[in-house]
Amino acid sequence: MRTSRSLARYAQDTNDLLRSLYSPMMHALWMVMTTGEWKWVQESERHEKAYQKTLSSPLFRRNLLRRMDDNSAEPLLRRQLDVLRREMLEHRASPVKRERMASLWNDLHYMLATFQAEVNGALLSEHSMLVLLRSLRDTGLRRKVWLAGMQVGASVAPRLIELVTLRNEVAVKQGFANFYEMKLYAQETEPRLLEELIRTIRRGLDGAYRREKERIDEELVETFRVSKSALRSWHYAHPFVQSHNPFLLGETIEPDGIEGRIASWLHSRGFDIGPVLLRSDTAPRSGKSQANCCLNVNRGDDIRLSCHLTPDRKGLSLLLHELGHAVYEQEIDPALPFLLHQPAHPLLSEGTALLFERLAWDRGWLQELNGGISFVSEEQDSGPALRRELLVKLYWTMTLVEFEKRMYENPRQPLNRLWWETVEQIQGIPRPEEWDFPYWAAKAHLTTLPVHYYNYLLGEVAASQFQHELTARFGTWRSAEALGYLRESVFRPGAARPWTGLLAEGFSGRLDPLPLIRQLQNTTIHEERRE
Repeated sequence: MRTSRSLARYAQDTNDLLRSLYSPMMHALWMVMTTGEWKWVQESERHEKAYQKTLSSPLFRRNLLRRMDDNSAEPLLRRQLDVLRREMLEHRASPVKRERMASLWNDLHYMLATFQAEVNGALLSEHSMLVLLRSLRDTGLRRKVWLAGMQVGASVAPRLIELVTLRNEVAVKQGFANFYEMKLYAQETEPRLLEELIRTIRRGLDGAYRREKERIDEELVETFRVSKSALRSWHYAHPFVQSHNPFLLGETIEPDGIEGRIASWLHSRGFDIGPVLLRSDTAPRSGKSQANCCLNVNRGDDIRLSCHLTPDRKGLSLLLHELGHAVYEQEIDPALPFLLHQPAHPLLSEGTALLFERLAWDRGWLQELNGGISFVSEEQDSGPALRRELLVKLYWTMTLVEFEKRMYENPRQPLNRLWWETVEQIQGIPRPEEWDFPYWAAKAHLTTLPVHYYNYLLGEVAASQFQHELTARFGTWRSAEALGYLRESVFRPGAARPWTGLLAEGFSGRLDPLPLIRQLQNTTIHEERRE
């Protein structure tokens, strides 16, 4: 009994300590993202180093491992210790190496967050570039915009390679092949699961993707009056061809109107998202990070969104995605301790966000949101548009996942060549003449969120699985009953149990790619309903 009380006291003290370090670190990160001011970069780095110093302390680790040997501990206490042990892995570096890694990350994050592309003397934010690529018809100017947006890669690449090398050194010292493998282990993900999912998805959808891309290419040939063999990355709607959403909603609506209507809809489903929106920064403006995110500043009720909301389908899907994260975070059991007050796995949070995002293509939901009047014309069938968007996004995601995995396997290989070999093999997009350039380093996730992109892939699988199984059980996945079930089976437990256990009890027992494959093999996608 005395040992049990001692362990509980240790867990409480550890939770209190980490919370006291975590909240100011996340607040400083929020300020970096919403102001772009260098003073907040320095403040963020200071708090991050303090948090990492604690997690890397040899004494802290010895105390943890000694208590993990106590087999009499209650399951919830043992779970906290295991979650902490896994989080500590990537911070087990010498003080000099740890400080160098933190400085590299913060400098690169600031560089990417504040970068503006220069085109004909004008400075363009990422948002402005995306708008141009959705409207420009001049191929030469599109190429110029695309190249300008990629220039940040030249500055990022050398330092990112150094950071990858340092991360690998930390992982190898602990018995892992590389940082990628260690990060998967820390997030309770078997490398075999990821490899098998990619093989299964490609086997089921390569044909569907190639046919859809052929249709996109035919449209681009008609639009730009070029031969199909001349098509390159800059002809598509996104610089990395990670989405295809070239048209606006039929009716423009004010962002404030969108937020209020979605908040009312969520309230009718039992979710009060109003306080989150009040703390959020959703308007596009200069000085603000180009990234869109949901931050839980204190792993409690201080949840905030930062995004660039536009009055079109893209803006709507973006807002819905971040609100999906916010709903998950908000519904975690508030009684859980700090270490467990987080999603059981990032893929479950991404799965929820990606499921919510799909509402932007759901005609019935759009009509419900707008008082029975659809935002899109009858000619704009949302089903094929969503299918196209999902296929393009899915194959882009597999491209980045494969590249990042191989980059960590050998960061000294010719990464520029590896990038285009991967893009050509998975996305089917040919390299430009001037291919030997670190275009890949312009993708911020490789720097700011290492080994996270695979969660978008697994998240798409989870989103379709949630949609399919909730529809089969409740008639539609977006009813109050269906979302209430998702809250109780996935959101509320937080990280109190492994994610595999949550899926095993609440859904079909495992992460299943078949609903996603079947969904995208169809030529149209509509809201599933049980008859």
